[in-house]
Amino acid sequence: MRFPAGLVAFFIFIYSSFASERLILAVLSSGNPVEEYRRFKALSSYLSKKLGREIQLKIFGKYKDLLRFYEENTVDISISCPVVYYKIQERHNVVPAAVIKIKGNVMEAGVIVVRKDSDIHSIQDIKGKKLTLGSSICASNCIMPLYILSKNGIRYTDIPDMWSSGSDKAAILSVISGLADAAGVKEESAEKFLNKGIKIIAKSPYVPRYVVAIHGDLPENLQKEITGILYSLKDKKILDRLGIDGFEKPDKNMFRIIKDYNDILSQYPLLQ
Repeated sequence: MRFPAGLVAFFIFIYSSFASERLILAVLSSGNPVEEYRRFKALSSYLSKKLGREIQLKIFGKYKDLLRFYEENTVDISISCPVVYYKIQERHNVVPAAVIKIKGNVMEAGVIVVRKDSDIHSIQDIKGKKLTLGSSICASNCIMPLYILSKNGIRYTDIPDMWSSGSDKAAILSVISGLADAAGVKEESAEKFLNKGIKIIAKSPYVPRYVVAIHGDLPENLQKEITGILYSLKDKKILDRLGIDGFEKPDKNMFRIIKDYNDILSQYPLLQ
């Protein structure tokens, strides 16, 4: 069955018009990607309703996949840790639109944990030991634990066995099982295991948890509309589904330490 050329052209016009109204929300998962999709679907649906246009949700378990998606597609809104935000900013026109508040705070710290029965009692005791990290790049479970090491004069040559476990839970379980002597994870993750055989021996300064970035090429009025919707989100049902308290305007001073992430990473080439 053949359709008249005019009708085909009409459908193409309608589809392209609809597609041009669509926005893409990309989220870097910090846990189970399936569960993260369920969480952030509540946000994409809320934004869709408020903006009157489709918000297509994309969840990424690895930061490299998110960066690759940025290269191949136009990402309008993204949510990631601040280190990944800076990596995105290096190649794309994005602006930090909001930070996420969880349990009353928009900031979090990285910590070094060991088993409670460990003979490691200070950072200096880590020399010659096996250290794993919750992430290979993100802020509180990689950069800030490395920041602790750097500030205490611990170099990569002092810890020849260092690797990323991919997640905080995996890193902590490596310590509990004895596969690693110590782990660098975010403080919030460590607190969940303090009654399961680990202890914190050091804590870093605080950095933002998550950064919501908006593409700078979006019309300015649309950027303002999106940030306004995020700041004013008070619906408890949606916030509970997201597992957050809400969104706040970022302060540039929040990013002061994390902006030097390349310098910190360069000191530990075993992770590159």
